[in-house]
Amino acid sequence: MESDSNSEHGSGSEVEQSRSSMIRQRHAQANSSESDSDGEHTQAKSGSEDEAPEEPSKEESDDSDYFVGDIEPTEKPQKLLSEKDVERAQKAERKSGVVYMSRVPPYMKPIQVRHMLEKYAQIGRIYLVEEDEQRRKQRKKSGGNKRRQYVEGWIEFKNKKYAKAVATMLNNTKMGGKRHSFYHDDLWNLRYLPKFKWRHLVEQLASERAAKEQKLQTEISQSRRELDAYVKSVERAKKMNNIRAKRQAKIDRGEEVKQLDDRSRNVWQRDVVRGSADSKRRRVQGNMDSVLSKIF
Repeated sequence: MESDSNSEHGSGSEVEQSRSSMIRQRHAQANSSESDSDGEHTQAKSGSEDEAPEEPSKEESDDSDYFVGDIEPTEKPQKLLSEKDVERAQKAERKSGVVYMSRVPPYMKPIQVRHMLEKYAQIGRIYLVEEDEQRRKQRKKSGGNKRRQYVEGWIEFKNKKYAKAVATMLNNTKMGGKRHSFYHDDLWNLRYLPKFKWRHLVEQLASERAAKEQKLQTEISQSRRELDAYVKSVERAKKMNNIRAKRQAKIDRGEEVKQLDDRSRNVWQRDVVRGSADSKRRRVQGNMDSVLSKIF
């Protein structure tokens, strides 16, 4: 009896296991079918969208050639100035005025000059000339200050009337400011330049720079010619020394040698023929004298 009950219990457990395995298989098949249907649906949808793609226009295809890797080109076309912009710039130039600063206080920078003069009028451009590099090195070598100094400068005012007024008012006066400031007791050295514009300054500086470069090139070429002449003279002297050494060696061996002529060679040139020209001049002069004698 016990064996029969055990066999029935074993067969029941096997049936339940088979049912559970079948249920799991059905669930797996159902899930797989649902995923396949979803995939087909998405493929069909994408296929319907891909069936009629929009063709790019000609303008879009042409514009796409200017981009590489979806990166905008760095070089942009320069914007041309319009006639209004040119007229506006010319009007501003005619209205502006330039003041010459003959002396710049020690260690004063352009930003400080602008700060001190902006309270009187609107300032445009400022140009200060730096001191000579050789002078600066000499000052540093003697234990002086290493800061850069300026010797003179030009200041552009937006309005030439204010420029003339400021130059007249501040010339040979104290710079002022705070009582214990570094430039309180320094004097302004300003002079208004009538009919002088900023472009004149640019042209003047460009011409000076070109003249300086030309002078430098001339000096370099002159030094190169002198060096070439020196090298040639050294080579000539070396060659003569070698010749003398060889001659002395032959003399020591008792061989006969010709006498060495150390004299410099003279190149004779033909004299300029002046006879024909002088005779022609005398003939013309004689004809003129005869004509004048007949008249008078």
